[in-house]
Amino acid sequence: MQQAATVTDEYRGIVDEALQLVYSQHHRLISRLYPAAMTRVGVDQLREGPLGEDLSRLAQIACGAMRAGREEVLGAIDAVLQLLFWPVGSDTYMVPRSFWEQPLGKMLSLAKLRSFEPSDLVSIGNAANILNVTRPTIYRWMDDKSLDYVRDDMSGRTFVVRQDVEAMKADMEAAEVNGRGLDA
Repeated sequence: MQQAATVTDEYRGIVDEALQLVYSQHHRLISRLYPAAMTRVGVDQLREGPLGEDLSRLAQIACGAMRAGREEVLGAIDAVLQLLFWPVGSDTYMVPRSFWEQPLGKMLSLAKLRSFEPSDLVSIGNAANILNVTRPTIYRWMDDKSLDYVRDDMSGRTFVVRQDVEAMKADMEAAEVNGRGLDA
C-alpha cells in the first residue's frame, strides 16, 4: 500500500493544477456576475469539494490503488470533462484530442482504461473492419461521441468500446434491412 500512496502523490500536482484551473475560471465568472459573492478558497478546500474528490478518486484508480465500477469511473470523468470543456451557452462540449496528451488527460485515460476488461475493447482497425468503414470514419465517430473509446498511454494505442461497435453494427444492419424493405 505504501507504493500506491507514492504513485498517488505523483498525481497530486496534476489534481491540484486542475482544481486551480477550474477555480480560476469560476473566479473570473463570479467577478463579472456578482463580485460580492467572491470568497477566496484554498487548494486544500478545493480538494474537499466534489471535483476534488472525483479527481482524487480517479488518480487512485489510475495508479491502481483503488478499483471502482465502470459507471462510477465514466461518470466522474464526464463530470470533469464537462467542467473543463463545456462552454457557456453551448448544447454540448468537445474535448480536443490534444487534451489526452496532457498529464490530466493521461490520468483520466488510465483510470478509464482500468475500468474496462481487455475483452471489452477492440482496436480501431478491428472496429473499422467490423463496421465496414475506414479508420478516419472511426476517428470521426469517436470525436462526435458516436463511439466511446479508451486510450492506453502505456502502449500508445487507442481502443474502441466493443459494446458501442456492436450496437452501431446492429443499427446499421437494421437500417439496411429497413432500406431494402422500402425499395422492394
